[in-house]
Amino acid sequence: MLKDLFDQYPHYHHFVASAQLVLAMLGMGIVTKTRDFVELVLEPKPMIAGVLYQVVGIPLLTAAMVFLVKFPPEVVVGFIIIAAMPGGSLSNIYTHLGRGNVALSVALSGVTTLLALVTAPLIMRLLAGDHLPPEITMPVGVVMREIFLFLLIPFGVGMSLARLFKNDGIAHLGSKWVVRLSLLFLAILVVGSLGSGRIDFSRYSARIPVAVLLYCLIIQIIMLRGSQYLLGFSARDAMALGIESSMKNTNLAVLISASLFGLEGQHAEYGAGVLFVLLLYGGVSLGVAGVPVLTHLRQTSKA
Repeated sequence: MLKDLFDQYPHYHHFVASAQLVLAMLGMGIVTKTRDFVELVLEPKPMIAGVLYQVVGIPLLTAAMVFLVKFPPEVVVGFIIIAAMPGGSLSNIYTHLGRGNVALSVALSGVTTLLALVTAPLIMRLLAGDHLPPEITMPVGVVMREIFLFLLIPFGVGMSLARLFKNDGIAHLGSKWVVRLSLLFLAILVVGSLGSGRIDFSRYSARIPVAVLLYCLIIQIIMLRGSQYLLGFSARDAMALGIESSMKNTNLAVLISASLFGLEGQHAEYGAGVLFVLLLYGGVSLGVAGVPVLTHLRQTSKA
């Protein structure tokens, strides 16, 4: 019976990815208030830096890496899709746990999400076009549609729902349960992809996981330490920028990959390679982002 479920999973892959993303963005929208954006106007430098990191710095760093290191084309596309994504909703939770600037993290997630409607398809077209199968062109319209339907609309609905809650405690409780439900769909996504045989860890050598780990580490170290020691931002702002830059919205990346390649058909094998990189990065970023959180908590507890 379990084998039958896994065999049927590819037919529901896009639905599971869509539901997971909608719930995650809805949960983030519920705890986001308009004032989170307004307050940052008074001190815009960290916000500007964070946006530039995501739409310029990380794509350039990624382009340099895939140029210098020869990866299979589907792995290259996986890295580029990650680079094109805005920050994810889990970055806000990690920033809170690490006692960083949560308002900056939330606002940066929101702004880069809005910008992604234009920047994501542009980055993907410029950097990934030469690595796609000849019969596939980067469908800008599809990417924009996915971002609008499954990211911007639920985020806006969440913000609208937050206004109906008179008590912030109720709003946070509602957001918590919606996010938990989204994590359930994420677990289904990972288990289904592995169980259906489309994600094969033996397909690539160890250098791909190592490359994903180093890629995530380098992004976080440059953005976090560079923000603090080179740009002179506070430790709270640097924490938010480092985590926000390294914890990408891999849920959206998986959804776009499902739309482009699917798990069945002519490009299933190619899509499985892309999905391998996306899911691996999603898991690695959880661990990498946890390092500064735990380090900062240990330092503050001793103070």
